[in-house]
Amino acid sequence: MKYKLIALTVSGVLLAGCGSDNENRVEPTSTSVQAFDGAIRFLDTYMDCGDGEEFVGETGGQGTINIGKGNFPLFDEDPTQCDFFFGESRFGVGGGTQDAIDESNGKEMTKVLYTVPGELITKGKPIAGTPYTTLVAQAIAEDTSGLTVNEIIDQVFAATLPAGTTLSSEQKQLLLSDPQTALDSMDDTTSTNVQASTMILSDAIVGAAAQAESGQTRTVADIANVTQTIATSLAAQENFPTNADGNPTYVDYTEDLNDSDFFDEKVADDPDPEADLPPSSIGGSDALQEGEAITDDLPPTDIPPVDEEELPPTGGTGGTEG
Repeated sequence: MKYKLIALTVSGVLLAGCGSDNENRVEPTSTSVQAFDGAIRFLDTYMDCGDGEEFVGETGGQGTINIGKGNFPLFDEDPTQCDFFFGESRFGVGGGTQDAIDESNGKEMTKVLYTVPGELITKGKPIAGTPYTTLVAQAIAEDTSGLTVNEIIDQVFAATLPAGTTLSSEQKQLLLSDPQTALDSMDDTTSTNVQASTMILSDAIVGAAAQAESGQTRTVADIANVTQTIATSLAAQENFPTNADGNPTYVDYTEDLNDSDFFDEKVADDPDPEADLPPSSIGGSDALQEGEAITDDLPPTDIPPVDEEELPPTGGTGGTEG
């Protein structure tokens, strides 16, 4: 299918439940779609299977929407022909009513732009939509040398992570399919580096998209350089990703990276763990802010509710499948 990258749209998991391999295997009845940076709740989610964007719903707890089988026949038929997009009230085809927020630290996420391209979707297997899937998507769109998707993935991680960060092939794939499991598999230093790069990459994509609206195109190399430079300083902070009190911390450069001069400055800078974090418009001179994890038990959004059988139009009891 022809991949469409819309203004650098880029945290979703497409997870089709699997039964056992025996002949009594139960077919999955829903697919889970998650926005993840940490998990982002209340983020508007859209699907395009080649016939235009459709509003799917607003993510719930764990940044997840469960899409019941039958709601989107083209997706059920072949999910690789579909792209998913995440962002507040996009495309003029509907949207949610609540403001998106990162469950891991309470950071406002109303500006984020995420995407899951069909090239990264495998039917029946999980795919996560994160800042990294978006940069990979843009790299796919930019590539003119015939690189494989796996080669592009390797290049994107190498260009954005602080120097010395080593990820196995399995960890890279998990970051694109089950990011929390990937983070849980890492030692503390590697996990910190990945979290720092993911956070900065998310903000850099927002800034690049804003500049694109005024006609300035930011390449994958530009975005990767900005990410690696600031993430290297962020990962070196003693109070990241949690402070001495055990509270999560974060930075927000979404407004600063809208500015082309600031963006260019960070493209040109060399990553240096000894370099101070730059001040931010939102955080101030000490850009590192203390957040708060959101721990209330909000369920995922169900479309329609999973495992709930709708009554037939007559109001009868309905049957069950054998």
